[in-house]
Amino acid sequence: MNEKEKQQIENLEEQTNILFKIGNKLEQRISTLEKVLASHAKCIGEMREEEIELNQEYRKKIAKRLGELHE
Repeated sequence: MNEKEKQQIENLEEQTNILFKIGNKLEQRISTLEKVLASHAKCIGEMREEEIELNQEYRKKIAKRLGELHE
């Protein structure tokens, strides 16, 4: 193996290591985004539950008020 081939192999190994580092950073960012999305989905679900509860309360109040108006 001559010097030129050794240099090419070293360059390829360097480039491979750089690609692995990039891949690892991307995996970390994706993992973080997945956690954030899960958190947001949980918050949205809680907001929807509260909205449903509020709607039920309003329905009861409206029904009660309508009942009073018809008396």
